[in-house]
Amino acid sequence: MALSTQRRGRTRFTVLLLVLTAITLLTLDGRGFGPIGSARSAVLSALSPVGDAGAAIFRPIGNAWSSAFDQGDLQAENDRLTQENEQLQGQVLAGQISQQQLQQLLENEGITFTGDLPRVHAKVVAGSVGNLGQTLELDKGSSSNIAEGMAVVTGKGLVGKVVQVSPERCTIELITRGNYQVGVTALRSGAVGIAQGTGSPTVLSGFNFDVSQNVEVGDIILTGGTLYSTFPPDLPVGTVATVQTDAAARETKVDISLFARTTDLTYADVVIYTPPKPGA
Repeated sequence: MALSTQRRGRTRFTVLLLVLTAITLLTLDGRGFGPIGSARSAVLSALSPVGDAGAAIFRPIGNAWSSAFDQGDLQAENDRLTQENEQLQGQVLAGQISQQQLQQLLENEGITFTGDLPRVHAKVVAGSVGNLGQTLELDKGSSSNIAEGMAVVTGKGLVGKVVQVSPERCTIELITRGNYQVGVTALRSGAVGIAQGTGSPTVLSGFNFDVSQNVEVGDIILTGGTLYSTFPPDLPVGTVATVQTDAAARETKVDISLFARTTDLTYADVVIYTPPKPGA
């Protein structure tokens, strides 16, 4: 034990001596004292293991500290990029819709996604894990002019509607819920029908299309077709995936593949829209 104590004391003395020597050499070097280059190199070499040991001790702490903050930064950046990607895809979709409408109607430059309607950007603050449930809560409410029945969209299209509102929160029902219905229109033909949730996060069931109205696989489906609907017209919903015609019932049924994701939502926009009143 005494020998170990003596060794530690000798080691401390040696390190202290090297540090004092280094300070002395640096002082002489700053004053232009010439023959110290080799001595300075020797001292720096002697001190190098000490510096390396200190770096080795503190490096894991620094890495852990940086990692803790980097994880949060990466998640925030991922959320931002996901949102921007959906917005860009929505712009591409709006361009496709505009092109088809221009060719079909030959009357204007087509529609713009939500047009000039104001939207309230909100963050998802509550819901099922992975958004696998059928309702979500957003961090904006009536103080932001949000009201029940308003459409909720992402950058790619319709995802649901507002069903409950408080001053600073609102609850949205996802379009995928089984009892959710919305009036829709097939862009190419103008066929009018109803889309309903099926419980699937990606597919809606479309029905009540008149058999005389031509609906084809690949047709773009938009909101609309129902007079005085609480939704504004021309919000993108999805594309027709399958078509089944019942001649006896004079009805065409379709499966609609949704444009927007309805799971893992981080942000959504509430479209501030008041439907026209009857006779207005």
